[in-house]
Amino acid sequence: MAMMEELHVDVAVVGGGPAGMSAALAAARAGRSVALIDEYAAPGGQIWRRRFDEVGEAAPRSLPGAARELCAALADSSVRVLSGTSVWAATTRPEASGPGEGYAAELLLTGGPVERVRAGAVVLATGAYDRPVAFPGWTLPGVMTAGGAQALAKGQGVVPGRRVLLAGAGPFLLPVAAQLAARGAKVVAVAEASRRRDWARVSPRMAGHPDKLREYLGYRRRVRRIEWGHVLVRAEGSSRVESATIAECGPDWAPTGRERTFAVDAVCTAYGFLPSVDLARALGCALRGDAVAHDADMATSVPGVYVAGEASGIGGADLAQAEGELAGRMAAGDGRGTPGLTALRARRARLASFAGILGELFDPRPGLRTLATPDTILCRCEDVTQGTVDAAVAGGATSMSALKVVTRCGQGPCQGRTCERLVAARLPEEPARFSSRAPMRPVQLDVLIKTAAD
Repeated sequence: MAMMEELHVDVAVVGGGPAGMSAALAAARAGRSVALIDEYAAPGGQIWRRRFDEVGEAAPRSLPGAARELCAALADSSVRVLSGTSVWAATTRPEASGPGEGYAAELLLTGGPVERVRAGAVVLATGAYDRPVAFPGWTLPGVMTAGGAQALAKGQGVVPGRRVLLAGAGPFLLPVAAQLAARGAKVVAVAEASRRRDWARVSPRMAGHPDKLREYLGYRRRVRRIEWGHVLVRAEGSSRVESATIAECGPDWAPTGRERTFAVDAVCTAYGFLPSVDLARALGCALRGDAVAHDADMATSVPGVYVAGEASGIGGADLAQAEGELAGRMAAGDGRGTPGLTALRARRARLASFAGILGELFDPRPGLRTLATPDTILCRCEDVTQGTVDAAVAGGATSMSALKVVTRCGQGPCQGRTCERLVAARLPEEPARFSSRAPMRPVQLDVLIKTAAD
């Protein structure tokens, strides 16, 4: 059996979005050998997703100027980019925690030519994914997350339907609505759970971020029909979604009032994002809420492991770039006492304050948990309903591990990424998570055999 192809680098960066690219370039500029590992076909992440015909281009024309510059700089750098590659297992060696001290982490890969990376330091720039919210009909064909709809629009130039309803909370609703409308979809309504007065309450602090405010107002002018203080309560149809019903909601986002039903052939939900922390958990990094805990220099609780971007907390592309540069410099041993570090930290703090405002406005409220019924599926991989989960809890399965054994929740291909928070919400005590174990991504048996034999 062939040996595993192995790569030794000073710094390994996992994730090729704004944070990952910035981290890789910062470490490379410090003279370190760097590998950038990314699941997508090309760097850019979800926010800078390329059109399908631009995957091989160094500076895709469809991307904004700052993104093109970063992509071009990465293409011209010494960074080894491993696209289309997933990390399915990871271990650490805390006794070696930096460049020149042996490898601090070992990453096992699938999907590309390299199957093992050993690195003196690791930067986790693993991004985030759409927060799932369960409601009757959310598993119907045609119902998807706004991130999924945006991926179709950006990557393939297609829309999920001709009549689309968007529902959720937060600024991500508006750009997706505008992008779908620009590609020919009719946006019948945007149901926004927050209220106008919520925005008025934080507007004085928003004034300190004029660029972000202008960006929001630009989208607001393009998206006219916003139903403030409304949530999506159900989607209905036979073989696919045919109608969607929204209702007025209270401050906790629980439905309270009049319902309205729209004829649709697509529904997109956007209730914020969840940091992707499965790899961080596998490496033993402590969490703070849903995100990876870190210090002012983006170092995690594990020596030699740093975090940047949405994995450290949802904040957008500008904050991700600042954190990526900071984490990359620190991982390369090129941080403390070097020029520009104070300004970089200050920029990160300013951008993080804006992210804090958005979190105050749009962090999910408990009323969303009332949308699902006993027949609503929580675990899509294993077709487990809320009623089944509640019955297991009533029968004594009061931990995530017990629920996983009794109901099979979290045992499917997504390994609980979609259902974990939904299932945890049915337990009397939170927070709770499924145990983290390899493989974190689907992997072929021959890869497992080769790993065991090596």
